[in-house]
Amino acid sequence: MGIVTNMGAWESMKMFIVRRRLLSNLVPADCKTPLEEWIAVKTCMTFKKNKELRERIGKNVLDDVTRKDFDEYQLFRFREQMKYVEENSPYYRNKFKDAGVRPEDIRTWEDLEKVPFTEPIDLAENSMYFYAVSRTKMATEFTTTGTTGHRKFIGYTTNDLVSKIDIVASALKNVGMGSDDSLHIMFPLVAAWDPSLIMVGACKILGYGSSVCSDADVKKQYDIIKESGATYIIGLPSFIYRVTVLMGEGCDLRSLGIRKIISTSEPLSESMRKILEDAWGCKVLDVWGMTEFGLACAVECDEQDGLHTDEANLLFEVIDPETLRHVPDGQKGELVITSLNAEGTALIRYRTHDIAAMIAPPCACGCKFNRKLMKPCGRMDLQFKIGMGHKIYPVLFDEAVFIDKSVVDYQVKITKDGYKDLLTFDVEAEHPSDELAERIVSAVSNIMEVKEGIEEDLVSAPKISFVNVGTMQYAVKAKKIIDLRDNKD
Repeated sequence: MGIVTNMGAWESMKMFIVRRRLLSNLVPADCKTPLEEWIAVKTCMTFKKNKELRERIGKNVLDDVTRKDFDEYQLFRFREQMKYVEENSPYYRNKFKDAGVRPEDIRTWEDLEKVPFTEPIDLAENSMYFYAVSRTKMATEFTTTGTTGHRKFIGYTTNDLVSKIDIVASALKNVGMGSDDSLHIMFPLVAAWDPSLIMVGACKILGYGSSVCSDADVKKQYDIIKESGATYIIGLPSFIYRVTVLMGEGCDLRSLGIRKIISTSEPLSESMRKILEDAWGCKVLDVWGMTEFGLACAVECDEQDGLHTDEANLLFEVIDPETLRHVPDGQKGELVITSLNAEGTALIRYRTHDIAAMIAPPCACGCKFNRKLMKPCGRMDLQFKIGMGHKIYPVLFDEAVFIDKSVVDYQVKITKDGYKDLLTFDVEAEHPSDELAERIVSAVSNIMEVKEGIEEDLVSAPKISFVNVGTMQYAVKAKKIIDLRDNKD
């Protein structure tokens, strides 16, 4: 915990060197769509250096990037990344050989389906075989278990870290930060890695102020926000929400002058967003990312109807998890990602198990060619079945339970009530009441998956059990749904 202060001479020199390498510094200060402009700059630089890409696009000069141009850029980078890992990653060298696929085979979007998927368990069991450089050349290594419980090692080279800082810097510009702003970073301490390191680095390079507090003590959070003059906040939505509810009882959060809150690393429900926006008096923007690919893989604009994606470094596909074939934009399926420029751990067609959809451009914010990610609505590995196979997942209940600002947190237990499935909600609330319990029961009962189970007479009416504030110890990625049934199907 602490407030970032002035840099020493050596650190200033390092920042100068990094600044010269960042493409985000080539984006004009008055640009209305900094992220897309940054992607266009990166595309044009690749276009100028590579004859093959110029021939595929069919142009000698790339003044204005179109979606068709950009599709060719992504396929080109996909082939180049395949060549890179085929030469340098033992895992992919064997995988491509076994599949009988070569980089030159990938010429169209449909050709991507020829390339085998990478499963999270593959990365967990063979992390070092994914490394495309020796461990001595890794600038840092992170570990993540995500929601699966399987520990995965991710290696980043210096170039990888600079690239991550570059996209974070572009994302901060995209949400509206400027030279007079300061970012308050509030992630709880995690063992895998400290997200604040890259956030602070991006702020230093851009000349923004920053402060960091990982403490759940609301007074410490309030004091540091006020002392640092923070104008933006970033952190886990559940963490920000908990601090907001507990802090809001004793102070006027709007008086702090926060311009925007950035929610990242967890699903943000619309009900939670509304409570946060009402409490702080500002917009709450969502960010989606994975440790495997970095913090800012996709970020919302002020339109709040989809997340603009880092397509310069990542190729996003959505597949039908049953047929494993592509689904069209707008249709939900499983999100699959390929890193297009990674050096340390490069992942090809990595199955995220997130349920999402892609949204075709343009966007009302002014973006012309960048595809957006429809906010992921759940994870395949966190789904549970009730009734006649209706699938439920944590974010499904956020909308129903976080309907009152006195609700701090909750947990759902699935048990059996005779032959029926029973959902019991342990709700941590500052002002529990029968009226609040009835509102939550009504909201949960009207969720389609629960409603149909009740109508089929295979799901009982949900029950509410209030617990005292402080009873539920905050934990990163805590399990929201606990299945206690003997026969879970």
